[in-house]
Amino acid sequence: MDNERPGGTERGRVSQASASAGTLEPNVISLWGLVSQSLAGMAPTCDVVAFMTAGAAFALVALPLSYLSAFLLMFIEVNTIYHLSKHRGSAGGYYAYVSTGLGPRAALVTALMVIFYQMVSVAGVPVYVAGVFLPELAKSYLGIALPSWLWIVLILFFIGVPWLLSVLGIRPTVKMLVFTSTLEIVFLIIASAIIIGRSPHYAPLHPFTFGSVGVKGVSMGMIFAITSFIGVGSHAPLGEEAKGVRTQQGRLIGKAAILSLTLVGGALTISAYALTVGWGQDKMSSFSSSAAPGVAVFLHYLGPVGAIALVVLAINSALMDDLALMTSTSRVLYAVGRDKLLQTSFAVVNGRRAPARSVTAVAVIATAVGVGFGLALGPAKAFDVLTTAVLFGLVTAHSFMNVSLMRLSYHERRAQQVVFHMLLPILAMGLFWLVLYESIIPFAFPLAWAAIFWIAALVPAVAWTWHSTKNMTREQGHHLGLGVLTHPEADLPPYL
Repeated sequence: MDNERPGGTERGRVSQASASAGTLEPNVISLWGLVSQSLAGMAPTCDVVAFMTAGAAFALVALPLSYLSAFLLMFIEVNTIYHLSKHRGSAGGYYAYVSTGLGPRAALVTALMVIFYQMVSVAGVPVYVAGVFLPELAKSYLGIALPSWLWIVLILFFIGVPWLLSVLGIRPTVKMLVFTSTLEIVFLIIASAIIIGRSPHYAPLHPFTFGSVGVKGVSMGMIFAITSFIGVGSHAPLGEEAKGVRTQQGRLIGKAAILSLTLVGGALTISAYALTVGWGQDKMSSFSSSAAPGVAVFLHYLGPVGAIALVVLAINSALMDDLALMTSTSRVLYAVGRDKLLQTSFAVVNGRRAPARSVTAVAVIATAVGVGFGLALGPAKAFDVLTTAVLFGLVTAHSFMNVSLMRLSYHERRAQQVVFHMLLPILAMGLFWLVLYESIIPFAFPLAWAAIFWIAALVPAVAWTWHSTKNMTREQGHHLGLGVLTHPEADLPPYL
């Protein structure tokens, strides 16, 4: 255990502590590494076979509109990430950003909500791939009925492999993500273009109208579309490990968010349109109830090679998604543990400079959540509930982010600041909560379990925050996620 000890606790000692084996490894992740982490967190190929199939049950022919709307909404939200991250590079990610604008309590609630929704996402994706996608694929295309219990074993695989890669350190993680995420984006864009070119063309703009599903249907589809973009900020907690001088670390976070969202948003919108016109606009009512419909479309238009490539990349995408989100969540746990607001053992790194105990905690809890919900509701319904719960947690954390940016910019009176620091955050919050309202009201089970699950996580988070942030001082080792700052003294929040 000589090579394991908690990270530094005083801002003035950050640079010195970074050189030791007790902290995360600095200056190892390039801009494209950050972009790849974000791309992997959004898992585009997995979205095509999982989230689009689930979303089509509600949006039907308007599935491309749901994805385009979610893309535009998240682009508005990335404005907040870009401006908050400019001078802040920390393992805390959103936790650090909110602490500067709203103080310790809002920061800790934000961190706990980020941990909640990313951990639930780590559980949700394997539940669908292992419990729905692969069994239907095996039965429909191979004539093989997989054992009813096999999905539980496969969940251990889909979470266990990313866990192993995560504890090996950030270098092998980033190398893996750079290769696979680039391959996914290129494949989806080329394949979708071929499908669109070969599919029958009539009423080409119809998929971008509300059609017969109305606002309700598009909003329900947006649940799965928005959660397809959940990983857009998963690179933010890698701020202390980013390459470049300290004046650029925070700016790289914002640039990576814009680049990754543009690539994934474009690829997913095109893919949603390709699946809709490829399946048949007038037949979308049968899309989500079919066995692996995305694979069927790719098989019809691209042949066995295209279908097999989609399946292989979707499985890999699920693995890389969990890898990216585990990496991100473990850094937030590391930052909160370093601040002595959760178990300080979360701030311990191993010989490869990875917060192994945090990664293990994420893996164990995610496995329990995935298996528990899968057994209780069945994998298909469990995925819907977990995905909706992810959206609740995401909207909560991002609302704190938006309010933090607004408060930090309250005294600015220039027109540019009013638009980017006030109006856009208000618009993003309003749209987020509108989508949630339209999708969950009136309450109906099983989706109502998502709101209950979220409340069951939020209430203890608030209670713990109120208890643990009493009488905080920097001398006690608290720096609220602000591990590395461009201008440390200038960015000190007013309560310190």
